[in-house]
Amino acid sequence: MPDVSVIIATLKPRDEIECIPYLERGTFDDYEVIVRNDDRVTTARNEGIRQAKADKLVFLDDDSHPCADYLEHAAEVLEREAAYAGKVVHPRDDIFAKHFTPHYSFGETPRYVTRFWGCNMGIHRDVFDDVGLWDENITWGHEEKELAERVIASYDIYYDPELLVHHCYTDSIMNYWKKQYRLERQTPYYWDTQGKTTRWQWLRIAHDVFHPMHYLGWSAKHAIVRSGGNLARTAGRVRGMLVKRRSDATHS
Repeated sequence: MPDVSVIIATLKPRDEIECIPYLERGTFDDYEVIVRNDDRVTTARNEGIRQAKADKLVFLDDDSHPCADYLEHAAEVLEREAAYAGKVVHPRDDIFAKHFTPHYSFGETPRYVTRFWGCNMGIHRDVFDDVGLWDENITWGHEEKELAERVIASYDIYYDPELLVHHCYTDSIMNYWKKQYRLERQTPYYWDTQGKTTRWQWLRIAHDVFHPMHYLGWSAKHAIVRSGGNLARTAGRVRGMLVKRRSDATHS
């Protein structure tokens, strides 16, 4: 039985998955790679968990570039910790590295945190047995937050900056706006899991779209990217609210 199971959700053929060659460059070889191409990322990760032979479960994106000996260190951390978050770096010197990816890294000091990201994280199987699997009602977007909140109710999430992954946050401004729209379509459901009322949700959407601080930036370009992102987020949230209302009406 392998010591570590690496689970990758992707729609790419296996030979086009970028992170696998990076894993193969390391000296650690007591692992298996499980590639799932199910219709949504949460389903793929859950099927990967069911298929995995190891109890130490590592999650990477298909375009994650883990550092040398990443898996050896991940195995050591999961020997003593229930879950970990690694450091993520957007590998480009662009506006996103400067202003839009502070959430990727928790700094240079190991500590316990409240979040992890699907492109660089690990969880022991016992944790899933206790708190449940990924929420498959979320297709993509906020699934890490939702799971992390269930995890930290009973366990710690250990942040280790030595578990370094380079992962491109976005390729372009237009891609960033599209990503924000797609992400925020899931926000109303995520709010539901937190017990937020429909009225609260609509008020939050109105507050965020009209708040002037969401349209300011350190430069004209930064302001344009932020403004477009805020409008895309609003459109996604409104779309999510309308889809949810139609679903509720259908099942009522």
